[in-house]
Amino acid sequence: MYCSLNYFAIAPVGWYICYMKARNMACLLLVVLSLTCLMLFSSCKRASSEIPVGEQELPDMELRNADYTLGDPDRPLVMHASSITIYSGGRDTVMTDISFTQGTEFSGSCRSALVASDNKSARLSGDVIIRRTGESEDDNVTIQAQDVVWDGHEDTLSCTGEVRLEYGDGTVIKAEGLDAKLDEDYFEFGRILEGTLI
Repeated sequence: MYCSLNYFAIAPVGWYICYMKARNMACLLLVVLSLTCLMLFSSCKRASSEIPVGEQELPDMELRNADYTLGDPDRPLVMHASSITIYSGGRDTVMTDISFTQGTEFSGSCRSALVASDNKSARLSGDVIIRRTGESEDDNVTIQAQDVVWDGHEDTLSCTGEVRLEYGDGTVIKAEGLDAKLDEDYFEFGRILEGTLI
């Protein structure tokens, strides 16, 4: 049997090259699998935290630095807001940074408001201040609360949280819960927390 010495010299090199190719292919395969898993994980994570654009509920209208009128046309509540977002389909209108007036008797401000789709009531939230100007200075009333519901059907205010009333004569009442009809000077408190009568 004839064996070339060159065979024994070349064979180990050939095996080494085959071994290197196999190792490189294995490494390449691991890198590809790792990248595929990473991409799948990223896409799954992204899908769970974002709503596809086609499924988002977009507003019908967005206004900046605009007025919005609600309630009785004879005695409307006029709200001026830095932003107004209007939706269709019975969703509340959303407003931010609001000042409002009702005739010359009532004025106020709040950070945000949700106006019902029937345009007759609103929930005012965040540093709500409502002022009533009476016939005399003693009849003036300032109401401060964090959450107030204005009902345009009955023209009433209600609050379940803490509320502070201050009259022009210096009388101060802090209470939890309030139902009020300002034009009739009617105030019903849920529970008086503190009061200073002058």
